[in-house]
Amino acid sequence: MQHRWIGRLSIGQKFLLSFGLILSLLALSLTALLFYLSRINSYVDRHKRITVPAIVTAAAMQRDAYDLKLVLHLHVERNSVDSLADTLVEVDRHTTDIRNALNLYKRTHAARTHPILYGMLEEHQRIDLADREDRAIENIAESLAELTDAWKRLPAQPPPTRPDMALTDRLMTTVLGGLDQLVEAHTQIDIEMKHEGDRLLGRARFIALALALLLGLVIAATYVLATRYIARPLTTLAATADQVAHHDLTARFAPWPSRDEVGTLAGSLTTMLASLREQSAALMRKTKELEAFTYSIAHDLKGPLREIEGFSSLLEKQFADSSDEQANHHIGVIRSSAIRLTHMIDALLKYSRLEQQELPKQRFNVRDMIDNVVNDRVASGVISPNSVHIALPFSELYGEPVSVRQALVNLFDNAVKFSRGSPDPSIRIEGTDEPAQRVIRITDNGIGIEADQVGKIFGLFERLHGPQEYEGTGVGLAIVKLVMEKHQGQAWAESTPGAGSAFYLAFPKL
Repeated sequence: MQHRWIGRLSIGQKFLLSFGLILSLLALSLTALLFYLSRINSYVDRHKRITVPAIVTAAAMQRDAYDLKLVLHLHVERNSVDSLADTLVEVDRHTTDIRNALNLYKRTHAARTHPILYGMLEEHQRIDLADREDRAIENIAESLAELTDAWKRLPAQPPPTRPDMALTDRLMTTVLGGLDQLVEAHTQIDIEMKHEGDRLLGRARFIALALALLLGLVIAATYVLATRYIARPLTTLAATADQVAHHDLTARFAPWPSRDEVGTLAGSLTTMLASLREQSAALMRKTKELEAFTYSIAHDLKGPLREIEGFSSLLEKQFADSSDEQANHHIGVIRSSAIRLTHMIDALLKYSRLEQQELPKQRFNVRDMIDNVVNDRVASGVISPNSVHIALPFSELYGEPVSVRQALVNLFDNAVKFSRGSPDPSIRIEGTDEPAQRVIRITDNGIGIEADQVGKIFGLFERLHGPQEYEGTGVGLAIVKLVMEKHQGQAWAESTPGAGSAFYLAFPKL
């Protein structure tokens, strides 16, 4: 179902909406990634600031505890009143160091003193690690206090009293066991922190992947919508415009799916095309009427012209022996003018018929065709065979043979006509085989054409010279141009006054 609200948006608003959505998703992706990366960095930082120092502190307390145990056992071996005072000093020093380290541990390293760390243990259901840590701290503190009291109660006067080593060993075992529990508990906490970091990293990867997929879906949806509402209708619009540009007025502009700028343009083009059809139909009617009128006039004129030519021929014979030169001259002018006008009418009829014809195209041998045209003219004596040079790099051409022959005949006859004043006439028929077209070039060394006249010579009835200088109807080059238009090709000329001209026929490859 078409989204009507999309259809009401302009193209700029559609692109703004698409890019805004994509940028929003990118911003959301970056925000989520930064959030989880900050969490991961926080756990890494806590690992450096809590776990490692906690284990180092616990290890230091273990070292002090072992030193304390060693001091106590040395005293038992000496078992003297003199050594008791020194032993109590050492006991007090080591127990004080252990208590201070234990208080530091409890204040700065214990899990319950860090809300985020404790929350992580709650989330992982590992509160038992914090409880074990608390019990170990409590057991260590109580055992140290009991051990200190037990040794301080020993009498300082002789005879020396042997301390209760069973109690001492039990209390030291409790202290060392508690310290081992601290190390083990914090090692487990460190493992949980690493698991949490891995979990956060995995979640960050998952969110990044999910957002990337979502972004891909948004881009794909944007592409589909842009294709549906912009690209595909524009392609259809361009294809229809191309049909119209190639004179296919039966084309129809498809309705634009939205009311944006291009939709307005499509509506205007539809209106313009309808108007163009009406004007084209009216123009075609006028053209057909004009063609019919031209054909009728030309056909009707040929009858009187034949009579004028016939009667002038009779008069010419009748006055052949007359001494009235002026009368003979006038009769000759009448007859030659009638003949010239007849030729012009024939050429005009030929042009009119060619204009109305659809030329069925085929592949044919243009080299043989050129040879036949040249041989016909050589046989009629209008040109010497030594004056014509043919160097065509191809033989096959795609077109309508009769009309192509007419164009070649017209160009070759013009080359012969305008080169006959040259002391050494030379006509070259050459060509080039290009990737998209095949070009035939007919060059002469005749009188040439002025630069400002080259663009006019293909017009109907355009003549650069009077009939007294060079015969012709002014229709030959117009027929050449029409033939090339019928073949979707081109005809053009290049010339240098006094040096000759070159005429080109470019046939597209199909």
